[in-house]
Amino acid sequence: MATGRHSTLIRDPGQPQRATPVELFYDLVFVFMLARLAEALLMNLHPLGAYQTFLLLLAIWWVWSYTNLTTDTLDSRRPAVQLVVITIMLGSLLISTALPEAFDGRALLFASAYVGIHLFRSTILAVILRGHRLRNRPLRGIFWFSLSGALWFGGVFVSGTPRLLLWSAALAMEYLGPVVRWPTPRIGRSPAWEWNTAGEHLAERYRQFIIIALGETVVITARTVRSTDYSPKQAVAVLISFATTVLLWWIYFYRAREKLGSAITGSADPARETKWAGYAHLIMVAGVVLTTVSDELIIRHPMEDTPGGWVAVIVGGPVLFLAGRILLGHEVFVRVSRPWLVGIGVLILIAPTMVLLPPLLVSVAVMLVLLGVVVADAVTVREPRGTPGIT
Repeated sequence: MATGRHSTLIRDPGQPQRATPVELFYDLVFVFMLARLAEALLMNLHPLGAYQTFLLLLAIWWVWSYTNLTTDTLDSRRPAVQLVVITIMLGSLLISTALPEAFDGRALLFASAYVGIHLFRSTILAVILRGHRLRNRPLRGIFWFSLSGALWFGGVFVSGTPRLLLWSAALAMEYLGPVVRWPTPRIGRSPAWEWNTAGEHLAERYRQFIIIALGETVVITARTVRSTDYSPKQAVAVLISFATTVLLWWIYFYRAREKLGSAITGSADPARETKWAGYAHLIMVAGVVLTTVSDELIIRHPMEDTPGGWVAVIVGGPVLFLAGRILLGHEVFVRVSRPWLVGIGVLILIAPTMVLLPPLLVSVAVMLVLLGVVVADAVTVREPRGTPGIT
């Protein structure tokens, strides 16, 4: 147990595990972040640009995820904790201003804000959790983020391929940490119980982030169409873009019987379920970012030729989203919906022929496949009452 004046800042497991207004307020900056990521990819729609955008997505997902673990540990209804979250929000806003020029002229701003957030958050946690059973967890964070921070700042002072390699190594180190349980001098590896989170709180935070990501596609769609001449082709493109977003929303939220929070807390290894839920949602968010880019492409260029890179974006977004939803179902809910698997197979099979169609018709084909997935899923699922999971 924690003792002293900091103990009141720690979340009481007996209280309702709901997200608080300050967490929702913090999430607002990620609407802009995801839009900037989509902008970065649209400006560099080639393999190297896609890889750079992927690295930036990994970085901002890590900022959000570890801040989420902080509010999972601390009581974000307390003014002191709210001040910590708002400070992290300011750092996140600075990160967003560095996108999509992080690999060019704004590398120092990006790296400084990114590393600063992680070290600030871990240091504050280390102070608050003194005397608590979780006291070693932020100490491991300070050690590991200091090591990766050296790579981030090393990348600032070089350019081109060396920066890309150093930042890739930094993210690889950060994502490897949970896998090897953060081995740290003197305090060793993190035991599994240190990462047993409040399942209901975690599930709600993931749902909220998916809503934010999907909402960002609606914002980009509206912003893009506003700059066009409102031709009939573009009107159809807007309808298709909106329908695709609604279908992705349906695929994620339709199964109300699935209780992510209960699945995590009821698992024999909650730390494992937390890890896989995070990976699954990261893949889905990547799919939404690609879908955002595709929306802008089909609205601005509905009937032009379709390069292979455009097909990869238009088809790849829903493929990644379905893949993340399948991973979530397989690892957390044990069973997977067959229509999701079929949908991925159909999208991959038709992708090579899509270069023969204009972007608008490619998006129509993708939307029809998603519609078929949703209808088949709704029709074929007949679970006995009270049976958890998916089929």
